[in-house]
Amino acid sequence: MRQYAEALWGAWQPSSEENFDVFGHEVIEQDELQIGCVATTWNDDHLFIEKLYIAPAFQGKGIGARVLKTKVAQAARRGMSTKLSVLRTNPADRFYRREGFALESETVERLLFVKAM
Repeated sequence: MRQYAEALWGAWQPSSEENFDVFGHEVIEQDELQIGCVATTWNDDHLFIEKLYIAPAFQGKGIGARVLKTKVAQAARRGMSTKLSVLRTNPADRFYRREGFALESETVERLLFVKAM
């Protein structure tokens, strides 16, 4: 994420440890290796995916897509859509579009995507 933040804002500022909240975070493991994380927040009418990170060595292998499909299915079972946002400088928007997410709105900094149930 650092490169995308620097491209957008010109600098990287890591979160301080005292401001880091692990609630809603899940570690993604494969073959007993920790290879990523997903963080979600349940809202009244949708599931919001705060983060979906896969370590570079494991990207392009369908892992992120499987995790995303699992989260979308969890939301659908509750009758909810799934939403997420990406920085404009992050090419992950292509991945989310390929996975069936549609652009819902945009700001100067972010693209907000939604996938209906």
